Amino acid sequence: MIIDLDAHQGNGHETDFSNDSRVYILDMFNPGIYPLDYEARRYIDQKVEVVSGTRTHEYLQKLDEALEVAAHAFDPELIIYNAGTDILDGDPLGRLKVILS
Repeated sequence: MIIDLDAHQGNGHETDFSNDSRVYILDMFNPGIYPLDYEARRYIDQKVEVVSGTRTHEYLQKLDEALEVAAHAFDPELIIYNAGTDILDGDPLGRLKVILS
């Protein structure tokens, strides 16, 4: 299982594992920023889109819901977690407004 919380769509691993049913991809990303790879989006098992300006509470609520769904949808032997810091408020590329407290 790949849990990708980087603000950018993980099109590299989506393409790499496009035909591998052993890999479940949960990608939480801003759909309005680079790379805009619509072909690779087809390979995301669980797509969670967070638009520019999404704030901490909404982001965490969507993440909690997504993890609950993933827990019931797939039984992984290994979890790879991509924790991108570009979700943080002030990052000009991620365009989200998540604040650490």
